[in-house]
Amino acid sequence: METTDAQRRIAAREGLLDAVKALGPHGDAVILVGAQAVYVHTEADDASFAVSPFTYDADIVLDPALLGNTPRIVDAMREAGFGLTDQPGMYRRQGGAQVDLLVPAAVGGPGRRGARLSVHGNRAAMKVHGLEGALVSHTSRMIGSLVPGERRTSIVKVAGPAALLVAKVHKIAERIDAPSRRLALDKDAFDIFRLLRAVDAPVMVSEFRPLRSHEVSSVVTLEALSVFNDLFGAPSGVGTELVVRHVAGLEDPGLIAASSVALSQDLLDEALQ
Repeated sequence: METTDAQRRIAAREGLLDAVKALGPHGDAVILVGAQAVYVHTEADDASFAVSPFTYDADIVLDPALLGNTPRIVDAMREAGFGLTDQPGMYRRQGGAQVDLLVPAAVGGPGRRGARLSVHGNRAAMKVHGLEGALVSHTSRMIGSLVPGERRTSIVKVAGPAALLVAKVHKIAERIDAPSRRLALDKDAFDIFRLLRAVDAPVMVSEFRPLRSHEVSSVVTLEALSVFNDLFGAPSGVGTELVVRHVAGLEDPGLIAASSVALSQDLLDEALQ
């Protein structure tokens, strides 16, 4: 029987909750990013779309400054049933749930892919450029299971909407020129649109201020705002086109494009001042 998007999203949330429990002794260092974090901020608005939110994995940022020495990350994830793949920081378990453990490149140490995490080794987490804002902007939120009737919850730090937007922009910008990778970017572009719709521009702008001023996140934030203008600032922007492609056959493409551009310009007018 084919697995539906809803079932995959449930499995991804279960994977997240199990990973958070496994990393419990390192709890202060754990920050939720990626699509699951986006949906925490957009949940109240998601019902207005014909396009349902979905994701197949869980993305977790680790703050090296707050990591303890024990348990070792790879061992803790293995105890929870997650095996480290041949990629640093990418864990999978039987049944398909995937958890990616990530470290912002600015604090990940030397080397290309694996973060340098002392006793945890160089493969426990992957370095990613653009996630630095999660270290600066996050709040603790209660995350619950999506399994019907299941009451399991966990308190998790969740990256702020501006930090998530910056990360998504960098992800799109890094992959946009690779045809084989570009096909998967429309969901990331639509996640940005979800954030713009759900979070008022003044709130988003207020979150951009500390990101622009903090030494760990200022560079990636300014880079993202510049690229964001190119991607989403006009109907012909690649980001706008990706948003429209994601809703093909489900939403009015002209209305979605106009809304995306208007929301993007509102943010840029305030955030670049």
